[in-house]
Amino acid sequence: MHATESKKKNSFITILSVKGTLLLIGLNIFVYYWGSRAFISADFFSSYALTPYTFFTEHEFWRLFTTGFLHTNLKHLIFNMIGLLAFGSIVEKKLGFFKFAFIYISALIISMGVSLGLYTYVLDQNVMIVGASGAIMGLLSAAMLLAPFEISYELLLPIPVMFKAWLFFYADIKGFLGGETDGISHLAHLVGFFSITVITYFLDTKDKKAIMNGLVINVCTFLVLAYAYMRLSAQGTIFP
Repeated sequence: MHATESKKKNSFITILSVKGTLLLIGLNIFVYYWGSRAFISADFFSSYALTPYTFFTEHEFWRLFTTGFLHTNLKHLIFNMIGLLAFGSIVEKKLGFFKFAFIYISALIISMGVSLGLYTYVLDQNVMIVGASGAIMGLLSAAMLLAPFEISYELLLPIPVMFKAWLFFYADIKGFLGGETDGISHLAHLVGFFSITVITYFLDTKDKKAIMNGLVINVCTFLVLAYAYMRLSAQGTIFP
């Protein structure tokens, strides 16, 4: 077999190994364009989005799922799909289609339901939550535990997924504490990120062990880097 033919075959195999990720991306894109005003009535968005009234009063629990396929604009869609491709492909290659889909759907439902309850009954805010970000954050946390040092290339930043997860987590903590003035539900992101703690319970022993090993690697790496930073700062080698 020629090198070119072998490369094409390997590329095809790679595509097949992330068919669930590509399927979800296609579905999100389809829903976005199908739901635009050019195709159907303008009330499509409100018919499937998650709000306190539709969930707690009307008991339309299915909106926990449908709201995850709604995006407010093209920029919102593109950034989420980049994240889904980058982190979803890692998880799907590690665990396979069914476990990948289970993590995605579970993180989506948990992030939407818990954050809506917190917004409504703790923060006393009447908000509409839409988008796939909560589910993607669940995939990100799974990816950083299953393959902490794997390189992902979204936004042309080739750094290990573990470090990207830390950066996203920091950004969401900062955004939430800052009052979410940017219009992003950082709370839903954070709930999605931590949803892996619940989802792991339903995985098999092998996957649980891999996730625990990844957690140890993350914690140890963070502690080592934090210690190195403090030592260098104390010596004046870098800016504090």
